[in-house]
Amino acid sequence: MGLARFRRFGLYVLSFLLGRGGLFAAPLLLANLLPTADYGVLETAQAAASLIGYSAAMGTVGVVPLVLLGHSTKTSLATIAAHHLFMAAMCLAAAALAVAFNTSAVWQLAGLLSAGVLLQSLASTHLKTEGHREASILLDAGLFSLMALAAFGAFLMKTQAIKWVVVVVLGYVAMLTFVYARQVQREWVAGQPLPWRAALAMGFPLMLGGIVSLLATTSGRLGIGMLAGPLIAADYAVLSRAAALPIIAHQLILIARFRNLFTLPHAEVERAAAQIVMLVAASALGFWLLAPWLGALLGPAFIAAWTKHPVPGAWIAAQAILWSAIALNDLVISRHQVMPRILPFSIGFIVLALASGWVLLHLVGVDLAHFVYAHAGVMLLFYGVQSAAMAKNGVQLWRVWRITVGSYLGMIVLVSIFS
Repeated sequence: MGLARFRRFGLYVLSFLLGRGGLFAAPLLLANLLPTADYGVLETAQAAASLIGYSAAMGTVGVVPLVLLGHSTKTSLATIAAHHLFMAAMCLAAAALAVAFNTSAVWQLAGLLSAGVLLQSLASTHLKTEGHREASILLDAGLFSLMALAAFGAFLMKTQAIKWVVVVVLGYVAMLTFVYARQVQREWVAGQPLPWRAALAMGFPLMLGGIVSLLATTSGRLGIGMLAGPLIAADYAVLSRAAALPIIAHQLILIARFRNLFTLPHAEVERAAAQIVMLVAASALGFWLLAPWLGALLGPAFIAAWTKHPVPGAWIAAQAILWSAIALNDLVISRHQVMPRILPFSIGFIVLALASGWVLLHLVGVDLAHFVYAHAGVMLLFYGVQSAAMAKNGVQLWRVWRITVGSYLGMIVLVSIFS
């Protein structure tokens, strides 16, 4: 038994290193292979696709664990798959229209990537919930890894990389479509109902909450791409992608315990969340300390961006702490199914914060440093509002909240003084 457990652990670590290594390395490889403007466009399109894909899913990805673990019988996996397939087709149609009307390359790519995001998120959550964590880890890296391989192939062939990226993403979407279309067909042929309205009713509050958190955390690339253009967006993207290295610590524990976090007692979930945040904080600090020596690993694009923006780069690294903590809040909110009571606070704040940030940036001038500082303020205040709303509704993670705020502010002070 001990040997079997050791083998399972070794397989998990190997798949994690391959999957998360690919997910971390692929955007940096793209940054170093593509022209700077093309990379800025691609990152802006991918950030837009994250929001579009998450919105189009209508929160039904979050319903998958509830259905498969028997917490809800109101809908089915086939119903959720049918919804994702339909919305992916709509995204592809929107991309085709964007090409036909010769709109911005950002929106042409965003439509295509949205279809990939929709189907990949469904497949990954499905695999994690079924206990196939190694496969889910590898799949999470699929979209970006394939794009990086396409860009590398184009580099070797000395041809335009974006065309190769489009072809491989279309192939990836086609593969996932085939897998889930068969699942829907089996249910349909067997005469099983597809309770779509029930899936949407359960998922919609989760979708709203997820979008709000996404706006606070990962939409930085979209915001700076729209405000400052592709060149500054490329610098921001390569810094944020490199600074995502500490997030691996979050994912290492979370994926290993994903299923259990929906079944363990609340005290144990809080303890696990605290461990994750502390590990991420230590990793973020380590990244900042080692950043000057990481250039050989992360490439010349990172070296150039970090040299130009050392303090904003360090602030971006520190944001990994808040990213992890906000994601953990979302998971606990989903577990306790209190999202409808949290949403009014989260939505009200994020709308006000983004509008205020937009006005402020136009007053002081849009550059990378100003954007990073404004985005950091939005994330910290959002985390405080989200946590206060959770406490008001009886879901309390005081230990996690104290660790998060203390470690984040401590690192911000440290890097601002010594960077």
